[in-house]
Amino acid sequence: MTVYVIGGINQDIVATSDSHLRPGETLTGNDLNYYPGGKGANQAVAAARAGADVAMIGCTGNDASGSGLREYLAESGVDVSRVVAKDNVPTGTALIVVAKGENSIIVIQGANETVAPDCIEGIAFIADDIVVAQFETPIATTLAAFKTARQAGAKTMLNPSPVVPIQSELLAQIDILVVNEHEFELIFETPLAPVLSDEAGRPEGFGGTLVITLGSEGVLALSENDRIKQAGRTVEVIDSTGAGDCFMGYLAAALHNQEDFTSALALANLAASDSVTRPGAASSIPDRASLE
Repeated sequence: MTVYVIGGINQDIVATSDSHLRPGETLTGNDLNYYPGGKGANQAVAAARAGADVAMIGCTGNDASGSGLREYLAESGVDVSRVVAKDNVPTGTALIVVAKGENSIIVIQGANETVAPDCIEGIAFIADDIVVAQFETPIATTLAAFKTARQAGAKTMLNPSPVVPIQSELLAQIDILVVNEHEFELIFETPLAPVLSDEAGRPEGFGGTLVITLGSEGVLALSENDRIKQAGRTVEVIDSTGAGDCFMGYLAAALHNQEDFTSALALANLAASDSVTRPGAASSIPDRASLE
């Protein structure tokens, strides 16, 4: 059984400041740090730290950042045999400003844009596998992987970030869709408030399990027969970068380890709330032993 993560691998460059920039404004920052990142890499590290067998599918540049990131993933317990170093293209990079616990991010995709459908050729998915993806790599590759995985009986999980509308063909291949409040409203073109108040159910057009992360308010999950609401935890927020990725990786790992959905949701919720108490993305993700 394996959690396969298709996604972005980035070098995060993080500056901290007392406030966020406005157009035309120059601010003096407080600190500058370099962290491993990328939504795919973060989720792979989270799943590995949660106790799953994890394989990363992605691309870096054949540069110093790429070499360091591949090494970091391997040291974190992630199989990087399917991470390809590409010539003449830079490793993906995220420029992040953190102020008052909230972040603003600009992502340069770089090698992440070269993760083509041939990257999944030769993978023999099995029924107990879980295939995870986001939108930092080409959607065509995600669609091909999801179709192949579901034919083998594996589960598919999508975190549609950076958010764009989801085509019906891809939506039909998703078993678990994990969105935040903004992503929900953009994808389904409907307000979230009636769903939160239980006046409305899961939006039409999606037949899988819908998980809505609500930050400090916790998480809501909707399936055909169940509605699960779990409260958030009050913590001191240092840096929210990567909290959603931590949640996604932990949820995938818990399901991979055959935990029931309610318990998996609670574990992912706990891990995400813990991650925001430390700076960085992948570097802030806790291991399961520390949570327990």
